[in-house]
Amino acid sequence: MTTEQLNSLVRETLLVEFIAQRVVEKLLARMKQALVVFTGSNISADQALEAMGRLRADGFTFRVLLSNSAASLLNVEAIRSVLEPEELWIGTPDDTPEALTARYDTIIVPAATVRTTAHVAACMADTPAAAVILDGLMRGKDVILATDGCCPDHSERARRGFRMAEPLKQTLRSHLETLQSYGARLTSAERLDEAVKKALRKRFTPGESSKKPSKAQAAPAGEIRLSGHVIGGQQMVTCPSNSTVWVESHALVTQLAADDARRRGITIRKDTESR
Repeated sequence: MTTEQLNSLVRETLLVEFIAQRVVEKLLARMKQALVVFTGSNISADQALEAMGRLRADGFTFRVLLSNSAASLLNVEAIRSVLEPEELWIGTPDDTPEALTARYDTIIVPAATVRTTAHVAACMADTPAAAVILDGLMRGKDVILATDGCCPDHSERARRGFRMAEPLKQTLRSHLETLQSYGARLTSAERLDEAVKKALRKRFTPGESSKKPSKAQAAPAGEIRLSGHVIGGQQMVTCPSNSTVWVESHALVTQLAADDARRRGITIRKDTESR
């Protein structure tokens, strides 16, 4: 190879690397644009806003939709100040839900309510917020949903005087498990930013589906580890009978998973070191 040919090869290599770098930068910039949907829950609202602020500091940009009930319960000016949204709509956005979700790969729900999760689980797009979330799931977008406001087992509910019968709790848990089976990523308000970044990283991992439930991970003999904020029946079926299953300390174990564990002699333990 002559010197001229070598120099030409070097120039072509540098050009390819430059183009690849620009493509990655553009992809990252697009991926850090998120559509944010606030529904009417103020449980853990401060933690959710702090997590969203950390995403903003990391370069994320947002368009924000607040339901009418969210606008009446939450501090709208604080949301404007922390998120610095390109646009903020109350009640109804300027565009259709389908047009909005088509433009975003990431949809964040920092304050999901019992009503919205029930409607989305039933595939009811009867409000702008539910329509955006459901359409995002239908398009295979990353929908990251903080469950504090809709989880029947959240400690704040007891402090507010809620005393739900167990069958009602089971129904609300099943809504969360249904959303997870649709592809939603469920997390807590304080870990919302971590869940969003994790979803972003998985898009860069070839061959790894972000929509599959977490499977049993390697652990000492007779013990299994399951990751995820919600442990449902689909994860539990991957665990052998009469084993010990360790879950994260903040994880919600659905009634279906708990019933399956009891039937097959599985002991579920929470790992206090996972926080």
